[in-house]
Amino acid sequence: MKNSQENHSKIIKRSLMSTGNNYRMKKTMKKAGNGQKITIAYLGGSITEGYNGGPEKCYSKLTSDYFANNFGTGNNVNYINAGRAGTTSTIELIRIEEGLLIHKPDIVFVEFAVNDAKNKTSMTAFESLLLRILGSEYETAIVLLFTIAESGFSCQNEMAQIGSHYELPMISVKNAIVPEFDEGTMKWQDYSDDYIHPHEKGHEFITELIKNYLNEVSNEVQDDVYNVSQTPIVGNEFKNLKMLDNTNTPVENSGGFFPDITINQFPNGWTHKGGNNRGEFCFYLYCKNLFIVYKISKNTQIGSIDIYIDDIYVLTLNGFNSSGWNNPASKLLINHEIPATHKIKIKMSKDSQDKEFSILAFGYSD
Repeated sequence: MKNSQENHSKIIKRSLMSTGNNYRMKKTMKKAGNGQKITIAYLGGSITEGYNGGPEKCYSKLTSDYFANNFGTGNNVNYINAGRAGTTSTIELIRIEEGLLIHKPDIVFVEFAVNDAKNKTSMTAFESLLLRILGSEYETAIVLLFTIAESGFSCQNEMAQIGSHYELPMISVKNAIVPEFDEGTMKWQDYSDDYIHPHEKGHEFITELIKNYLNEVSNEVQDDVYNVSQTPIVGNEFKNLKMLDNTNTPVENSGGFFPDITINQFPNGWTHKGGNNRGEFCFYLYCKNLFIVYKISKNTQIGSIDIYIDDIYVLTLNGFNSSGWNNPASKLLINHEIPATHKIKIKMSKDSQDKEFSILAFGYSD
């Protein structure tokens, strides 16, 4: 990154959109400084997981180490990397108990700006995810990190409105680097080797942005209290999503979909294999909203399913995608204000009878 030290400092400072209400973060910093054990978790997609940086040189590990050495006693910070490639706010909300809250995090960095979509369903899931974490009994502090793709795509604007509403700290890679592209003082390749993931130097750069935030907030006077707003800005109807998989779903008929070890994030799903029974996968559920999570693959033997709710055709989902890599995807099937018992029926599409399809899980609230 070809910048003078003075300009580099401006870039770093420009990334900090807000330190937010600092009550929970300052409280955790004091706890760590006193030698008490704390847990820092990182929730996001492949960038957070460490793609191109690796487990030791990704921004998550580097910033956790920085916190431990500068605000803790060096060995009293438990590091949890809950980043998973290809995931979204919706997918992580469905598995939030198993994927994150089980670790009782004191601090969670959240990074989904290049994974989520800008539509209402996605942003409602994002807001619901934040509320789920903020509402945990551990009084978790959340920090939002906004990344950007080479194309310019980022959900930063939409997410920042939600972040501001809940007085959350916000750090923007977009704000830091885009003005440099416009000025010609920096190229995308200074940050990334592909279209979206920071390379090793890029992870170091994000680490600098987070270190700047931590140093800024450490010098602030602690806010007296933090109260989570009870009025959603987009929506909170998915806040209490629970996960269903093959361990806890009372299936009436399997329809050729049998319990299977599916993918790491959702290991207890169901798979229909070519030549299986051509019936229908069916169960009843009392709910007001329902998501399905399914596997996307570039394997040409992967087919599509037809979904019926209360015996009415709703949609067809195709598990084949030329750019798929056994990654999870989600789709909203039911979204009502009042819960009711619904019949969920799934069967292979007419032209996919002899193909495969993996249902990974369902997410619902009642």
